[in-house]
Amino acid sequence: MLPKSANTVIIGGGVLGASAAFHLGDAGQSDVVLLDRGPIASGTTPQAAGQTGYLNVDKFAFEFGSYCIEFFENFEERTGHAIDFHSTGSLRVALTEKYQEDLEARLKAAREVGHSVEFISSERAKEMVPTFDPPANSRILLIPRDGYVEPKSVAVAYSASAKDRGVVFNTHVEATGLVVENGRVTGVNTNEGTIEAEWVVLAAGAWTRQFGQRLGLNLHAVPVRHQAFVTGIVAGVYADQPIVRFTEPQVYVRHEAGGLLVGGYGYRPLSFDMDEFDQKFEISSLEADPIYYQQLRDATKAFFPSLGDATIVQERRGLPTISPDGRLVLSEPSGLRGLVVLSACGVGGIDRSPGAGRIVADIVCEREPWIDPSVLSADRFGDDYTTDASLRAQCEEIYAHHYHEIY
Repeated sequence: MLPKSANTVIIGGGVLGASAAFHLGDAGQSDVVLLDRGPIASGTTPQAAGQTGYLNVDKFAFEFGSYCIEFFENFEERTGHAIDFHSTGSLRVALTEKYQEDLEARLKAAREVGHSVEFISSERAKEMVPTFDPPANSRILLIPRDGYVEPKSVAVAYSASAKDRGVVFNTHVEATGLVVENGRVTGVNTNEGTIEAEWVVLAAGAWTRQFGQRLGLNLHAVPVRHQAFVTGIVAGVYADQPIVRFTEPQVYVRHEAGGLLVGGYGYRPLSFDMDEFDQKFEISSLEADPIYYQQLRDATKAFFPSLGDATIVQERRGLPTISPDGRLVLSEPSGLRGLVVLSACGVGGIDRSPGAGRIVADIVCEREPWIDPSVLSADRFGDDYTTDASLRAQCEEIYAHHYHEIY
């Protein structure tokens, strides 16, 4: 039964909402309720690749990512629940001078804090990933702490640990709007009634922007389609082989159930207005773009020739949210107290979830922030992108160059 009131109501049971629930409960916050119109992790979360990647030349991103990777490495100790995490490491491959220089900068950043990162030869890369055919004159950076996780297991584990700490979950309850009085959010309307709240955390994934628009807020987070595919078993693929990321063609390849999971950016980016879908639309029913899949396969088989004959056994499609600068949107928006917006996962919601949840807990508990979150402010875009057309065009452009950004 839906409670009449709560200190904090979280809208959305994907990995970001579930992380917020855990971090609030872990901070000792009592009376927290999470709402989702479906079961936990039923939207974009289970469609993700679940890859972690913390090494960055941007100071904020490096500090934020370092917290996240350490959290994943110690997830069961932190939460009391295990996840399916594979600390395989990754190979970051750059073909041209510009992005080879970026790898040099990443190496320098890692060594300044004593992390074991190194350039490796093509021969060693092929030993580690036998189906990989390294391009001539490429540079390959080995990042041993990277890895991947089964994405749904993360949201489920956060939820279980949040329940252990007293958080109440009301699934199959649809939030229909926010109650606002005198410039403050005071509750959430649902299909089962209204629940009063001191704080509301809006982590509604692809629908986050719609909630804001009903209140006159221009939340700068747009859902952009991301697709990947999984092959059947491929000879020579090892369960412990590192992820391979290619900067210029913007593709990634990792092990999945004896085959390869392949995804990429920059191929026919397409954003959506969620109001154009039927009210009962589910992410799992998102239509495929076969041209995207063909372009992705063609781009990748130049480096993984076995993909030419591999059978595709699964397609993944999600609607991760993108901001105009590729960073999270995470703060109270000005002029509306009591609302914490948690959006713009940037096709990295799994990876970013530990740090995002911790920032939410800092805000709601009104404690000293563990990291300066100002770069994530919901107000940082000011009067830019005032129309849907300009916002969607910019977010599609950011998605199209996801691996080309140097922050």
